[in-house]
Amino acid sequence: MSSILTVSQLNRYMSFKLKEDSKLRGLLVKGEISGFTHHMRTGHFYFTLKDGQSSVKAVMFSSYASALKFMPQSGMNVIVMGSLQVFERDGVYQLYVTDIQPDGIGAQYLAFEQLKEKLAAEGLFDPIYKKPVPKFPERVGIVTAKGGAALRDILNILGRRYPICEAVIFPCVVQGEYAVDSVCEALEFADKSGCDVIICGRGGGSYEDLSAFNSEKIARTVFSMNTPVISAVGHETDTTLIDFTSDLRAPTPSAAAELAVPDMSALAAAVTSYSKALDNAFSAVIARKKQELLAIESELKNYTPSAAISAMKERLISNEKRLVEAINICLERKRSKFASGAAALDSLSPLKIMARGYSLVYKEKTLIKSAEELSEGDRITLKFADSEASAIVGR
Repeated sequence: MSSILTVSQLNRYMSFKLKEDSKLRGLLVKGEISGFTHHMRTGHFYFTLKDGQSSVKAVMFSSYASALKFMPQSGMNVIVMGSLQVFERDGVYQLYVTDIQPDGIGAQYLAFEQLKEKLAAEGLFDPIYKKPVPKFPERVGIVTAKGGAALRDILNILGRRYPICEAVIFPCVVQGEYAVDSVCEALEFADKSGCDVIICGRGGGSYEDLSAFNSEKIARTVFSMNTPVISAVGHETDTTLIDFTSDLRAPTPSAAAELAVPDMSALAAAVTSYSKALDNAFSAVIARKKQELLAIESELKNYTPSAAISAMKERLISNEKRLVEAINICLERKRSKFASGAAALDSLSPLKIMARGYSLVYKEKTLIKSAEELSEGDRITLKFADSEASAIVGR
């Protein structure tokens, strides 16, 4: 007769049985993540792994979860490694996961894409935060490995293109487990050293060699700096997170040096061209001003005292002539009128009448107009046209 078991005994028995089965350890199971939960306090991952027909519960403890290079998400197709065990409290079996790999895409690339999306959502890539690179820097900081080919290329181009600037090297480790902290320390030191612009990068290498520049810490350090940063990691086809948070991205370290400083030979040619253009502009301005000055001088002559006096003299002479002519005309008119009046007056003169045989009678200088005005014995004067005579009135 079978013994009676408690539920706990049954679950414990099944747990032992599953642990004894070596085929259930080191399992590789492919499926889609569903109901993913990241328990923030403990750091454990809880999720369901499913395919088209079935599903199984899964848990990944924080000791393993912290080593993942990406954050799992619901809907992600993955391949998990782990063992199948019974969760005795609930009497259900579940996968105890020790590793998760994306199905069809590399974990490092997925981690890169996830971190890029996260930083982009926070605004670390926004153009409004990009600082302008000065056109004529006096002090250029270089954050890279000391003695590397990248450093030699940068120094060579800086010296050839713009030898008047000061190149300051801030050496750091650019790959390996200490690279992230080393690069961040060098960047922060360079940011406080009075540099006008900073070149940060390294030469080419594998994806793993460049992985330090995909770290969140370096990306945030570059974003927080006060000095403009030009990223120069790897070759033209390599892209790292620092390229998105830097103020300017160069495809290579050599290109970064070209972007950091101007070419003095080109500047000299530009200065010569500008100088000639300026000389031509000055000559044109001077010629134009000369013409304006001559015009003003010519116009000014009309306002000099001598010109004004000369004009006044001419006007005075002209007015004098006109006045004389007017006076002569007026006098002529008066003469003619006077002659006409004189002729009319002469025709009415008593002398004219007297010349025809008439005379005038005066009594004590009074013209006598009627005989009744005379009495016998009055002395009178007779005036003729050519003479006068005295007489006494008789009977």
